[in-house]
Amino acid sequence: MKSVAELLNYKQKNKDMDEFIKVPMSEKLAYCFGDPALTLMYTMTTTLLIYFYTNVVGISAGSVGMIMLVSRVFDGFSDVLMGTIIDRTHSKYGKSRIWILRLAVPYALAAIVLFTMPGMGPKGKVVYAFVTYNIMNTVVYTAISQPFHALGSLMSRDRRERDVICNIRMILSITASMVITAFTLPLINKVAALIGNEQAAWILVTAVYAVISVFVLLNTYATCTERVQTAQKSKDNIPFWTALKATVSNPYFLIALGLMLFYTVYQIIIGTDLTYYCQYVLNDVDLVMPLSASEKIATIVGIALLPKLLPKFGKRNLICAGCILGVAGQLLFLMNITSIPLGVLTCIMRGFGIAPFYGVQYSLPSDAIEYGQWKTGLRIEGLMFSSMSMGQKAGSGFTSAIMGSILSWAAFDGLKATAAEQTAEAIAVIKGFYLYVPIAIWLLMFLIALCYRLDKKYDQMMRELIAREGKADAEAPELADDLDSAQHGGLAGESGKYSNQINIAIGRLYGASGRKIAEALAKELKCRVCDRQIICMLGERFGMESASIENLQKYLDSYNEGETLTFSPYSMPGAGVAEDVVDTRVFEEQSRLILKLAKKEPGIFLGRCANFVLAKLPHTYSFFIYADDDYREKEGQEYYQGQTLAELKERDEKRNEYYLRYTGTKRNDPKCYDMVVNVGKTGVEGAVQMILDYVRKKEQQI
Repeated sequence: MKSVAELLNYKQKNKDMDEFIKVPMSEKLAYCFGDPALTLMYTMTTTLLIYFYTNVVGISAGSVGMIMLVSRVFDGFSDVLMGTIIDRTHSKYGKSRIWILRLAVPYALAAIVLFTMPGMGPKGKVVYAFVTYNIMNTVVYTAISQPFHALGSLMSRDRRERDVICNIRMILSITASMVITAFTLPLINKVAALIGNEQAAWILVTAVYAVISVFVLLNTYATCTERVQTAQKSKDNIPFWTALKATVSNPYFLIALGLMLFYTVYQIIIGTDLTYYCQYVLNDVDLVMPLSASEKIATIVGIALLPKLLPKFGKRNLICAGCILGVAGQLLFLMNITSIPLGVLTCIMRGFGIAPFYGVQYSLPSDAIEYGQWKTGLRIEGLMFSSMSMGQKAGSGFTSAIMGSILSWAAFDGLKATAAEQTAEAIAVIKGFYLYVPIAIWLLMFLIALCYRLDKKYDQMMRELIAREGKADAEAPELADDLDSAQHGGLAGESGKYSNQINIAIGRLYGASGRKIAEALAKELKCRVCDRQIICMLGERFGMESASIENLQKYLDSYNEGETLTFSPYSMPGAGVAEDVVDTRVFEEQSRLILKLAKKEPGIFLGRCANFVLAKLPHTYSFFIYADDDYREKEGQEYYQGQTLAELKERDEKRNEYYLRYTGTKRNDPKCYDMVVNVGKTGVEGAVQMILDYVRKKEQQI
């Protein structure tokens, strides 16, 4: 009988494992919706929980502050422990995904128990709150949130893809936070009025949120894929102290940690004090919803603009500009601290101000992971993300504790409903937290963001890193996908360094499942697919002097789509323009690299005119994959994220021009291939079997 993990793993079959893939939108959404599932309970415990303890259960603000403070001692250890566990996890279901599956249900149960306060005396309530709070936050939330954060860095190594994923994730996260902050308390009040029991209302609403979260997280496990294989290739566990030293000495990790820490302080102060400010300064607690919603909606709009703004201005400049806008918003509100319109405008300015950091907060540690590997050779994911979480929770806990202590010192009483019943000191403290403390936080975040210098050198760093990995794979086959030929005889029946002795070049139409077929062939032949990594390995050899990062990336992504076709090194010579000559040199160097790889490590070569380049190499076969329009149209919707047939054909025309430009022949000419396959007739598995049968027969004749 199959386990639950195996049953829910069905979506992983035939997944594209290219580390630099454009992650399918369905997978992006499956991951990004997991964040609201976690945000539901995180927001409940960081904003509404304090209100629940003080105004519903009747625990003093000072006791709540001590619960938060003492709990952080345990929470810090649990974060680091879970990060180490993730780094040492080698499950066939991934380093991170498996933990999301294991902890989805315990996470929901712990949330419900957290808001289930039994009838007991004041001391009993404090003890119960302390125990359940630590079960939820120190144990369960830590154990499920750490692998979730790490999963984002394992889905792709393409920085732009990570930024897009982070942007979508944060839009959904802020939306969930807005719903919880603005609508949960009114919803609980309505349920309480309906059933006549306020405590039961908190339990029922929390239970509904928890059940929804479980189903969302199970879909995250089933749909998302860990493609980044660098951390998987070595089964050796990095010693804890070595990993810790590499983490704390990484400047970009420290920058990300500092920004996360102070953002969390800001979030807790605004999220917690807003309710008090509305109730005791603006004299209307219902204003929480419009004020909170205006800030959250502005943040969502700001995050939605980031994909257009990030490539132009970079993360540092946008975060710094956002901090300045946040300060301006706070200063504006000081003109009239009881003006509702001014308060709304301030919230909107704060929302746009925090959007740049909020939108990239989880791509920053991903960048730091790549930097750390580039600098030290150590790739540390679990510990780095857990340390980020530890900083986040420390900021949350200490801020809540300090707020609770100061409110207690000011004799604040949560059971008193009006400002007239509170002390003057309590009202002054509430005003100070909401009006002045955020200004200091914005300024500190501005200074930290100024130190970020990775925007300009990230692409070059990644090219060097991937080139280095390519060399390591060639020099140390135990780190690659190759298997010992003594154990697994090659298809050609030869012994050698690699198990596979066959090269296969695949040309294909867009929407004809060419990559799926290439991946399946690679699995059967125990080799790897060579496509984008060819250019990445080329980077170090070609260098920045001959081609800029932008031109090289453009060449990689689009086959020079849209460029004027003026020169072909294989057909008719011509003068060509300077840019075209650069592109031609890239193609020539790429061709030499393809030949070198094919001789040293035979495999599947996808596109890149590989059938032309490898035509004279022994044990080499080429195939062209095509399909009818109905098949391609369906594939465009499912695999190419909704692209129309017309869009696929337009991309094919660009590819045809590229092929003709560099080879002097037509890409879809059957005479250029050993066999042409209509995958619409054979299916992917049939096409794979047909190609393997053909190669076997040809090899037997040699």
